[in-house]
Amino acid sequence: MMEVFALKATYDDLVYNSPYLPEFKTIGEIKPFEGFIGQERAIRAFETALNINERGFNVFVVGVPQTGRRTLVTNFLMQRAIKMNKPKDWIYVYNFSNPSEPKAISLEPGKGVQFKRDMEKLAEDVIEAIEKMFESEDYAAKKAELEDEYMARKTRLWEELREKAAQLGFAVQLTPTGVITVPVYEGKPVTPEVLETLPEEVKNAFNENSRKLKHIIEGTLYKSRKLDREYKEKLIELDKYAALFTVGSMFEEMIKQYEENEGVVEYLKEVEKDILDNLVQLKTEQQEFKEVLKKRYSVNLFVDNSQTFGAPVIFERNPTYANLVGKVEYYSRSGMLFTDFTLIKPGALHKANGGFLILEAENVLRNPFAWEGLKRCLLSGEIVVENLETALGFSNIVSLRPQSIPLDVKVFLIATPRIYYLLYEYDEDVRKLFKIKGEFDWEMDANAENVQKYLGFISSVCCRYNLPELDREAVRRVLWYSARLAADKRKFSMRFGEISSLIREACSIASQRGSKIVEEQDVKEAFERSEERVNLLQTKYDEHILQRYLMIETTGEKVGQVNGLTVLDLGDYSFGIPVKITAKVHLGQPGVVDLQREADLSGRIHSKAVLTIASFFGQRYVQKFPLTLSATLNFEQVYSIVEGDSASLAEVVALISAIANVPVKQGIAVTGSMNQNGEAQPVGGVTEKVEGFHRACKLQGLTGEQGVIIPKANLENLVLKDEVLEDIKKGLFHIWTVEHVDEVIEILTGRKPGKQIGVGKFEKGTVNDLVVKALEKAYKMAEKIEAGKKAKRKGKNRRKKRG
Repeated sequence: MMEVFALKATYDDLVYNSPYLPEFKTIGEIKPFEGFIGQERAIRAFETALNINERGFNVFVVGVPQTGRRTLVTNFLMQRAIKMNKPKDWIYVYNFSNPSEPKAISLEPGKGVQFKRDMEKLAEDVIEAIEKMFESEDYAAKKAELEDEYMARKTRLWEELREKAAQLGFAVQLTPTGVITVPVYEGKPVTPEVLETLPEEVKNAFNENSRKLKHIIEGTLYKSRKLDREYKEKLIELDKYAALFTVGSMFEEMIKQYEENEGVVEYLKEVEKDILDNLVQLKTEQQEFKEVLKKRYSVNLFVDNSQTFGAPVIFERNPTYANLVGKVEYYSRSGMLFTDFTLIKPGALHKANGGFLILEAENVLRNPFAWEGLKRCLLSGEIVVENLETALGFSNIVSLRPQSIPLDVKVFLIATPRIYYLLYEYDEDVRKLFKIKGEFDWEMDANAENVQKYLGFISSVCCRYNLPELDREAVRRVLWYSARLAADKRKFSMRFGEISSLIREACSIASQRGSKIVEEQDVKEAFERSEERVNLLQTKYDEHILQRYLMIETTGEKVGQVNGLTVLDLGDYSFGIPVKITAKVHLGQPGVVDLQREADLSGRIHSKAVLTIASFFGQRYVQKFPLTLSATLNFEQVYSIVEGDSASLAEVVALISAIANVPVKQGIAVTGSMNQNGEAQPVGGVTEKVEGFHRACKLQGLTGEQGVIIPKANLENLVLKDEVLEDIKKGLFHIWTVEHVDEVIEILTGRKPGKQIGVGKFEKGTVNDLVVKALEKAYKMAEKIEAGKKAKRKGKNRRKKRG
């Protein structure tokens, strides 16, 4: 049995001190800290990821909000990215062999925009030069020469036909519909009617010659068509030769300029070939066709890194499917949708390619199919631009299928621990794609080095937002707030977003009162205002306590009744409230009945705590006789789920009080967990709980005897408000720290708990002795009742035998 020694915490034990705070007048004397504060573990993880240039080594950045996750990741990557090489530019151009699959070509950084301008100028110059060429005298002369030769050969061909026809006794006439032959007899054309009147031998000769002439005409027509084709081919050859002579040097110069890029050279050759293949249309079509060609030869500057310094660092605020992998846009004309390669738009993965992409997991998961699209690109190592409706098969509109672009990017995915563990558990791709986990701590040790860094952070906030300077006591109050957020006087919170907000609001208050220096009172007022904006529910609870809707006793003594403490967490605000815990005992089914569990209002941890209490009772008090008492525990006026084990100490004392019939002081509340050995274990939310009971006592009147019992291990977790500390300093309110349930018994009952002097035996007249005696008395009563029942059963059996 341990010695009972309950320590009452003093004001000096509870007040927040900053032993490492240096001497200075205002924060302006402190140099702003530009490095990373307290996230060495995460930074080492980031460096590991950046040093492994293999697929799958992306980073899952895990931490609670407001710890500066995105800011630190962005700053870290910017410092590394500036030292890295620029990634290549990417362009999409027309695919002459398959227009529905635009070609993707990479160029050295900055060359993309230059190539786009060069192609615009080249297309303009080439079309203009060809137009002038067709209008030139030299071209006209060569074309006329070719045409004259063609007409001469054509004339000779028809003259030869006429001569051969005349030899056979026919005349030949050329018409738009073909060749007409007319018989000639004695120098005159003969009509069919006259032909019938001629001698038979003459008619037979005409018929024979007509068959011969038909073959000759067919041969002539074949030669004529061949001559037409030759003329057209020569004319095309002339056009191509002249065009190539005119624009060939332009293409040669362009090809030489980009000779190191095979993709560009191949494309330029295709453009040159396409120009030559469309010379006929250029000669005959209107301006509209020339604009079509200019559009065809234009360049879609898809990714332009000309203005990028080092590798890109992209944070996508709205990571929809299209914003990640890109999209193909459409335009409407005459009620129909059209698209082309110039309407292919890049996504964040394209912009970050060759660098880093920062995403927030919650935003990615909120957008339909964005997570799947991101994983598909990371798994395949390439980015395919495909509209979501097309990928899902929801659209029948003919769309483009742009060539894919190789993906080389490090993704930093920011998430809360809950999202990370859910994805890690249920999505096996996470383990393949995010092999590095960068965990953000939410607190840091308040040592001398970190105090200096924290002061540098406060100074940097003032500089960044051009704020008034904080004096030393104002800075101390900011550090107090940071420790309060961390729930530990030995720590600082790393929720820098909340710290920054407090500083800015305090500076605003100081400016409103016309001060150029922010004082401690300004920070206190900013803290109070920030609480007031979110503590409406706390105010309502306080009203209910004052109006006795919540029946909390803060004076007097009661048997089987203890004030426990709980914390209500609303997300943006948490506060403590007292809860009346009652215990009742009676003869019956032995054991401890938790009314919350019976009503399905108990969580698993609380149910375990009740079983721990039952085990403690059995091991300590029921060694010589069985337990015959039935005990019930209840959280009065609590109608929601009760979870946690922080009321274990209060519950066990309530049971002891009920069994031993020893009253408990109602002015003292208890919080703390307990193990089977009766040792007090630390719990969370002790600051809120202490302040919650202090409010209740103050509402009903402080007596100087009220206070809260907490586990000794929780002492450093108390970061209390000034009003609570002042009442403690005046002796109106108290904090006791304990290590064992016996200490709690002594404080709450004012009586010695009693040392154990044997198995199931305690010092006479002590609380523990009274418990054992009450349990023994209950056992004897139960035995007596059971003996009476047995006697009655025997009497009945005898009467039955006699009958």
